[in-house]
Amino acid sequence: MSDAPVIVARIARPHGIRGGLLLEAETDHAEALFRAGRQLDLIDAGADARADTGAPAGGAPRPRALTVETAKLHGRRWLVEVREVADRTAAEKLRGARLGVPREELPDLSDGGYLLHDLIGMSVCEADMTIGVIREVYDQPGAPLLALEVGGRERLIPFEADLVVELDFEAGEIHMKLPSGLLDI
Repeated sequence: MSDAPVIVARIARPHGIRGGLLLEAETDHAEALFRAGRQLDLIDAGADARADTGAPAGGAPRPRALTVETAKLHGRRWLVEVREVADRTAAEKLRGARLGVPREELPDLSDGGYLLHDLIGMSVCEADMTIGVIREVYDQPGAPLLALEVGGRERLIPFEADLVVELDFEAGEIHMKLPSGLLDI
């Protein structure tokens, strides 16, 4: 399992002129995580956004914390204001960035439970052949999509129960039975 911050939201767009952010939640625990005083790690923001929030320019970006001041449900998204973003211009630079929290700050999972985040880095296998390694998991309404690097290209595979033969966290493998031609698309 990865020790990287667990992604809990994606910044969809700015809201208003005072730097509000509309978030697409990627967690079932948004109400507990998006509360006043909570620190959220800013992940994969552009260089301009890192500079605006005090993160180092150049080199590999390190997570930068944003402190939630207010948060409320706004339709199907969360509207949050953070201390480090004071206006719409700064908020616009964060569009598309993801927000995360350390794993230990998430509520405990039931026995056998796991996070989609836990799948990153696992190998996807079919029969006795390794297809690729999971680089990202996109949580989509129909089913999560596993993004694999296969032959130098990204391939998306639906992570559906009827395709999964075995999920082996100890071996770091997901054994699947994929529909014919899926990887040819």
